[in-house]
Amino acid sequence: MTCRDIAKTFTSRRSTVRALDDVNLTLEPGTLTALVGPSGCGKSTILRIIAGLERHDDGGSVEIDGGDSLTMRKRGEIAIAFQDASLLPWRTATSNVALAQRLARRKVDREQVVDLLALVGLAGFEKAKPAQLSGGMRQRVAIARCLITSPRLLLLDEPFGAVDELTRRRLNIELPPVWAERGTTTLLVTHSIDEAVLLADTVVVMATNPGRIVGRVDIDIDRPRRAAHLYSERFHELVDTIGAMLGLGPDRRPEP
Repeated sequence: MTCRDIAKTFTSRRSTVRALDDVNLTLEPGTLTALVGPSGCGKSTILRIIAGLERHDDGGSVEIDGGDSLTMRKRGEIAIAFQDASLLPWRTATSNVALAQRLARRKVDREQVVDLLALVGLAGFEKAKPAQLSGGMRQRVAIARCLITSPRLLLLDEPFGAVDELTRRRLNIELPPVWAERGTTTLLVTHSIDEAVLLADTVVVMATNPGRIVGRVDIDIDRPRRAAHLYSERFHELVDTIGAMLGLGPDRRPEP
């Protein structure tokens, strides 16, 4: 997936805002790329443009293996998870996940749905409705719903932002291997530098006014990533490097 020279301006009756300018971004197949930057720098706008949910009339192009975003999204080849799990409250976990297969006009494979729910840690909750699940469990269902169609591109917009810190850490460790083992190319939007370093192969750093890319950092921490990596010297070095690109001073140092 490649974005070339993407520009975007939002115009209203009262103002004109240049949201993105000259954004070039390439996602290597099978890798996870994280976008970090201050609020309002256009991270979610880039994701929505890639997904075909937002136009980029001001210039540039999006190339996804020769396909167009709308067609690929309808076929389930592009999947999106937002901060809100957006589950249908009257459907069970199984039915919410299976809905993605129906919308992609594929035959519903109940066995595959149940197996995927087990893989994301929800064995025994197949018949539970969203109101019976915790926030973290609902987000697991949402991730399973994204993965059930075996998408070529997975877009994640602050998918763990609505859960408590303990649950977020657990999801950060447990869920990435689920989509990584499928070789899914993934783009993650996050405000957390720690989360970006823990999850990503590459962190892309953005600045605002207008939104633009100001740096890239390759994450050279071996996989699989574990909670222990959060306390390693290399982890803190990478966090500080990205923080410096964002204009932040080092707020943490490894103990000697």
